[in-house]
Amino acid sequence: MYFSAGTRNLAIEASITLSGWGQKSIACVVDRDFDDMVQKSTEMHPEIHPYENADLEAMLIVSRIGADMLLELGSIGKIEGKGGATAVISRIYEILEPVTRLRRANTENEWGIAFDSVDLASKIDKREMQLKIHSYCMALHRASCNSPGVKTLEEYATGHLATKSQPGCPRGSAPYFRGRDFLAALGVALCGFCGSKRAQSVPVDGLEESLRLAGSDEIRNSAWGMDLLSLVRHEHPQALNT
Repeated sequence: MYFSAGTRNLAIEASITLSGWGQKSIACVVDRDFDDMVQKSTEMHPEIHPYENADLEAMLIVSRIGADMLLELGSIGKIEGKGGATAVISRIYEILEPVTRLRRANTENEWGIAFDSVDLASKIDKREMQLKIHSYCMALHRASCNSPGVKTLEEYATGHLATKSQPGCPRGSAPYFRGRDFLAALGVALCGFCGSKRAQSVPVDGLEESLRLAGSDEIRNSAWGMDLLSLVRHEHPQALNT
């Protein structure tokens, strides 16, 4: 039996409660995100089984699925002209580095920045495939009530100010990023840099759906998927997810 607990916090709380009641065959599947809650929880509660990387989408992208999507949706000629799929993927990873730094700084400093209120794709230089850091930080500042200021955001984004620790996956999935951030940048790349798509044909939601469909076998056959099965392979399995 599988059911959604609504939020990550509720899923973790429910799994801990059920485990405390002696309930067996529980697996709590959640995102790692950019704080330390999941890491601390898994140290005490092995039934919590977070996705590799920051979330499901990032876990799939770091596997072969990200490159497969690029080759399927992009222009082979343009991709080869940019150095191949690996080079294009690496360029997108570079765009995400400042965003990941900001997401981690946000959790450490409890700023409550409204990342989802800012269209990341609109802050990417489409010709050079580079993040316009000042413009992005300005937009985050304007969209947030408790922003520390544009200058501070830029310093964290560029690495001039460092967080206490870097987010990471103990299972080794790297680089670390939010999956939808990657898909936003991929959509931009497919509209000229390495493809001939129109923006309307590669929205983040559509790319996310395609990614999940393409990655279904990868999930089942991966080491992560096998570990999940080992948690729920009992007579009456139950799984919580967000």
